[in-house]
Amino acid sequence: MRAPTAVLFVSFGICAISALGCANRGMKPPMDDGGPGDGGTAGTAGRGGTTGTGGRGGGGTGGGPTGTAGGGAGGGGACDLAPGAAVPGNACNAMFNFETDTEGATINAGSTAFTGVMKVGDSTYCGSGALAINALFSGTSGATTKGEVLINLPGAPVDLTGKTITIHVAADPGCSADLNLSVVLNTQAGPVYFTPAFPIRPVNNTWKTGTATVTTGATASLAISLQAFSSTGYQGTIYVDEIDIR
Repeated sequence: MRAPTAVLFVSFGICAISALGCANRGMKPPMDDGGPGDGGTAGTAGRGGTTGTGGRGGGGTGGGPTGTAGGGAGGGGACDLAPGAAVPGNACNAMFNFETDTEGATINAGSTAFTGVMKVGDSTYCGSGALAINALFSGTSGATTKGEVLINLPGAPVDLTGKTITIHVAADPGCSADLNLSVVLNTQAGPVYFTPAFPIRPVNNTWKTGTATVTTGATASLAISLQAFSSTGYQGTIYVDEIDIR
């Protein structure tokens, strides 16, 4: 469907501009009790045919958004089956719908568990496109247990205070008990974490939906950071589709 004008989920190398420096210090696994996902770092604006590279953010504690996570539609049966095709009847008009391309998603250079991103059409939440992230997690700690994708926001920096973010995610294979995905806002002041909406866990081959409303700390938002974690060696593809901000 349509692609946003001017300029993530996700990004998905990131280099510094002006006073912002390259780092991976914002990536930490979410709490076991389903608490907030931790923040990535700020990405710069840049959309369209040639995607600008994301910038890494400074420190800061971020804001205190709140929200809820819910189940999604679609999905297959057994956990080793690929997610279902497009959900019929949905108008694929989200801000990032991946109908024609990856929406500028780039992998954070320090995220060694992610090996590539591409637009695919066989496993989508809505329409003919979704973002596919190749994942190769290993070990029980360190860089290989986490991956981060950044997606720059159109016209960044933008004020997202009071806005609701919605995301749909699935995986193939979908048998992991601990694979989870968190969404973090990167801002000029640092990462903004969501509580208790994210992480979405476990990510499996049934499309799941997460939503969260930004309440504070997002007056100068730069990018959406998609952060996935697994300490059980998950290997497969994570699908993200229909990321919307309203």
